[in-house]
Amino acid sequence: MVRETTILTRQEISAEVDIVATISAIENAMGEFEKGQDFLPPKAIYMLPAEMGIAACITGYTKATDLLSMKLGQERSNNSSRGLPTTNSWITAFCPETGELMMICDGMLPTMYRTAAAAAVSAKYLARETAKTLTVIGAGQLGRQCIRAVSSVRDFQRILVCDRIPQAADQVAGELSDAIGRLVEVAEVRDACCDADVVVTATNSRTPIVEADWIQAGTHLCCMGTDLPEKIECEMSLLPKCRIYADVVEHALQRGEVSQAVEQGLLNNDCYQGSLGQVALINNKLRCMTVLELASRIRRSSVRFTIRRRVRASVRASHFLKTWPTGNTTRTSYRSSEPLTR
Repeated sequence: MVRETTILTRQEISAEVDIVATISAIENAMGEFEKGQDFLPPKAIYMLPAEMGIAACITGYTKATDLLSMKLGQERSNNSSRGLPTTNSWITAFCPETGELMMICDGMLPTMYRTAAAAAVSAKYLARETAKTLTVIGAGQLGRQCIRAVSSVRDFQRILVCDRIPQAADQVAGELSDAIGRLVEVAEVRDACCDADVVVTATNSRTPIVEADWIQAGTHLCCMGTDLPEKIECEMSLLPKCRIYADVVEHALQRGEVSQAVEQGLLNNDCYQGSLGQVALINNKLRCMTVLELASRIRRSSVRFTIRRRVRASVRASHFLKTWPTGNTTRTSYRSSEPLTR
């Protein structure tokens, strides 16, 4: 019997899906991935001729849902000047056994929701408990969703947004102040970074936006726009000062500022503290392995930065569990030592 294919438009997704509700789903998916039963190969990226743009394909299988998904994406950096989104994508879901198409939907909002939810998970577990100021750099679709998601997991007293196009930041601040019921202020990027406890970068930048001197010890950085090898949002001299985590370490080594820092010898391949899924497993006590086994794995892999104070290591698991979340960023997530505009 042939299955019926569900088709979802962007408008339907926007009307039916609350981004805050996706955070727990993404957290659970990251934890499930660490159990080693899902399939997520590196995405295929194609540079189009004549610098037209970028095409990409991402494939994944999740055991918990028994679904095979494929996302086709396009990026055109010049679209902002045309009044169009810089990225477009479409997601398909298949029955892994028969290959039947079960769903096709617009991929822009799911992509932004997923990415922003990952930033929220990282801030939830890796930012300091005393974090009061959130800065989001990039007022595109991803920046909007990051403000919605990350502001929901902590009681921030100030929310700042920055963009190279002042009118874009003004528009986002006005719209989201009403939408989330909290004041969103427009700020200059330097001041916003210096004042921040959590910094989220959501741009398509190929040159550093965040300078190392702007970031205070203990700041949590969520670098969400570094999804291609040449992209970079943080000054690379900042990275050796950070504890670094990633959603998928192997992928993070292939693109973004961490991969560039490794290539230039500023970081080693073993610079990572752990994956975000491992952090979620530890904090939620979803033990698919013992704490000591997790700690061993975490020391061998990771990517999210947390600028940290230099703290002495302890072999006690209780101390590890207590102090680790106080120090890191995201897609790569960093936390400073005591990580689009899409």
